[in-house]
Amino acid sequence: MKYMLLSGLFLFLFFIPELKAQSQKGELKGLLLDETSKGVLPYATVAVYTAADTVMVTYRMSDEKGSFRVPGLPVDQQFRVVITMMGFKVYRKEFKLTPDQASLDLGVINMEQSANLLNEVLIVAETPPVLVRNDTLEFNASSFKTLPTALVEDLLRKLPGVSVDQQGNIMVYGKSVQKILVDGKEFFGSDPKIATRNLPANVIDKVQVMNDTEALRRDPDMPYMEIPQVINLTFKKGIKKGLFGKVYGGAGTKERYEVGGIVNMFRDTSQVSIIGFSNNLNRAGFDFADIRRIGGFARSGFNSIGMTSEGGVRVNGISFGGMGQGIQQSSGGGANFNTVTKGGTKVNLQYFFGDSREDLNQVVNSEQFLKSDTLNSRRNRRQISRSESHRIGGKIEWKLGPLTTLSINPSVQFSYQNANQNVYTNTFRHSGNRLNESTNEENINGEGMGFGNILSFERSFEKKGRRLTLFSRMNQYALLQDQINEAENIFYQPDPTATLLDQLRNTDQNDFEVYNTLSYTEPLSQAVSATFTLNSEYFNNDNVLATYLADPETGEYDTIVQGQSNGLDRSGWRNYLTSGLRWKIKDVTLQPGLRFTALNINNRFQIIPDIKQNYYYVFPNLNLNWKQFYLSYNVNLQEPSAAHLQPVVDNTNPLFISYGNPSLKPTVANTLSMNYRKFDNKKSITYNANVYGTVRNNFITRARTIDENGVQTSRPVNTDGNWMLNGSGGLMKDFKYDKNKFSIGGNMLVSYDRSLLLLNGSRSFSQSWNFRPRMEARMNLDDKLELSQSFDVSHRRSTYENNAFNNLSVSTRTSKSEIVVRMPKRIVWEATFDYWYNSNVAPGLQNSYGRLNAGVTFLFMKDDRAQLKLSVYDLLDQNISANRFIRENLIEDYQTEMLTRHGMLTFTYNIRNFGGKVGGRQNSLFRF
Repeated sequence: MKYMLLSGLFLFLFFIPELKAQSQKGELKGLLLDETSKGVLPYATVAVYTAADTVMVTYRMSDEKGSFRVPGLPVDQQFRVVITMMGFKVYRKEFKLTPDQASLDLGVINMEQSANLLNEVLIVAETPPVLVRNDTLEFNASSFKTLPTALVEDLLRKLPGVSVDQQGNIMVYGKSVQKILVDGKEFFGSDPKIATRNLPANVIDKVQVMNDTEALRRDPDMPYMEIPQVINLTFKKGIKKGLFGKVYGGAGTKERYEVGGIVNMFRDTSQVSIIGFSNNLNRAGFDFADIRRIGGFARSGFNSIGMTSEGGVRVNGISFGGMGQGIQQSSGGGANFNTVTKGGTKVNLQYFFGDSREDLNQVVNSEQFLKSDTLNSRRNRRQISRSESHRIGGKIEWKLGPLTTLSINPSVQFSYQNANQNVYTNTFRHSGNRLNESTNEENINGEGMGFGNILSFERSFEKKGRRLTLFSRMNQYALLQDQINEAENIFYQPDPTATLLDQLRNTDQNDFEVYNTLSYTEPLSQAVSATFTLNSEYFNNDNVLATYLADPETGEYDTIVQGQSNGLDRSGWRNYLTSGLRWKIKDVTLQPGLRFTALNINNRFQIIPDIKQNYYYVFPNLNLNWKQFYLSYNVNLQEPSAAHLQPVVDNTNPLFISYGNPSLKPTVANTLSMNYRKFDNKKSITYNANVYGTVRNNFITRARTIDENGVQTSRPVNTDGNWMLNGSGGLMKDFKYDKNKFSIGGNMLVSYDRSLLLLNGSRSFSQSWNFRPRMEARMNLDDKLELSQSFDVSHRRSTYENNAFNNLSVSTRTSKSEIVVRMPKRIVWEATFDYWYNSNVAPGLQNSYGRLNAGVTFLFMKDDRAQLKLSVYDLLDQNISANRFIRENLIEDYQTEMLTRHGMLTFTYNIRNFGGKVGGRQNSLFRF
């Protein structure tokens, strides 16, 4: 206690001079007027420099009434105030504050108008930190000091009115920044983080902020606070080229490895990205953000995106790893080229490929509840598969005028798949009597090729709000697939009977589609606009199935099975005409409309007569937008797929036989959605709420039958009365104390699904409820210590109107924990522990498992560009993934063998500190 008192006294005495010095601060104030009109001058820059060496001390901007106040100025020091505003002469005055006169009021300052450019009358060293040029806010980068290793993101954090959150999202005076330009051109796509997290701050001359004119052209009535902002970074003289990216490589025990790299080069208006990776660690070579921004997909657009909870990524049909099951080896790469011609035409070219190999060892247990019995089926599945995809694409965008834009986006894709699997199945009754067992050897080989093109035309007019857009998409896809099944089956009721299956099923599929949308908006008044949209789509689906039996002597598949072979050629038109009005009243936008639909389909079969389907509908729709609240009601039409219509049997799994139904009708879905999201900047709270519901008429339901041997047959039929409703809501609260940040929040998901169950002639609507609350907390202490914890509970229950089916329920619990310690300097320690629990799993399967990962990273070389990481995956050696699901009248347990425990040593080199902060589950450098 004595030493604590002495230490406190010492600190008090030490800080007395500092506290006294801090108390001796003065201020400068005044009022700015236009000397000619005597009007006030808002948003003028008032900068204070030291008189001796013209180093900027601080600055402020005049408010809406022309007043300014510059506090916190030291006393007994000579200063110079420089007041600047576009169109006015520069005002200068030297002054000195004293302890006796710490406040200086300059009174009314009459600014003289000037025709000279501002830079002609300013001393270079006195360039103002902020200028307002018409609708553009311009920051002088040299006025804001940053460390030598700082990036543009660090520079933006020092600008007044600009905030950058931990994820890199930028706000300027409460309005979001959607795009960053470099010297007026897109920098490796439109994502702001490409520039902010890769360009050094010391190469930037000016930071200019302006409204997004393209967004305003699309929606002239956009509320002021919702207008997205565009930041333009201007390079210093002589900075026209650069290089950034990262490369990594690692090796581990049990022959585990990883290698990859992204390198990006830019020179003037041309940009090149090269990406490559390979690993056998069940994960993507790069996270989605890297692939989208740096890899180049954001520059030519997305057709499809797929991601898994474990970090797997697939973009435009190309797998970048981690998308399969079991133990996976993934490789891929590609290049992206982007340039702007002298005429302003944007050109993008890209090539990517992905190769994935999968070793799957899985156990599936299905417990099916019938009227007076229970069937239990256990499937042991072993599969080795490979898939390979190549995609060549690009984009050309022309600026045909100040108000007209045209772009085309062509692509070609090739794919190859091969899978060999063995499935052993046992089925028992609840009493223990065996019904069947089957061993099914399956080999699938497939080749696919596709071509697509997207055309987009946008024309704005001089009249505010008048707009014409045309969107056209064309896709052609061909698939050739051979599937060989060799199955040995034994059926035990009433007496044991053995059957053999040895067949080849050949699929020849060709799909062609052209989709066009023409939209026109005409303003009728300042608050009302009329909208017209015409959608016209032509499609042709050619699906030919041929099944062959093997010759017992030669083994050749040359005997066609007529009942299992057929051809379907389906073509038709979908035409929609939507008309409506749009009212804009303050913050409310209301847009009701009507959609007139014509669907004409001709189905031509080889073995049955043709079927023509002609449907006409009139559907209402409604869109409502009020501040952060959005409501939408629409009706969607979906015709059956070619596979549903094929009137042939699919017996590739002798225990589950599927039929088609050529008389199926299109499904009509009435959908209502509402969502609300708000970020309270003052309270640092994010709110969100979503509601989604749909009623489906002529929904496609699989009608099933189960015979005495447990063999199931399935046939699709149209049913009514199916609907679902789900809602979610949550909030997240941030607390900031100096350099420390705490976040806590939670959300709740509730869903309800009412669907018809058809089994053995019995009809019953099942009602499935799912409750899923989640809590999350995070802590960041000066980036030295990070902790995060989340708990997730899910309870699902299904009830049935028919007493023939038992009510079912499943509960799961998930916990995810993470810790990152960045101490001592250049050492990063991190660990994660994930825990899963499933209730009442089938005998012989695990109901819980945990996965503990840990690692330590050493940072070295200049700017910490090099990193060496030692990590251990699955310290507890659980090496499984287990899940439990409810569907229809059964509960299914899946247990999949995963990677076993292994260690990794990985070296990463960052070019221009590409990786940012090291450590953390969401960081791309966190590699388990």
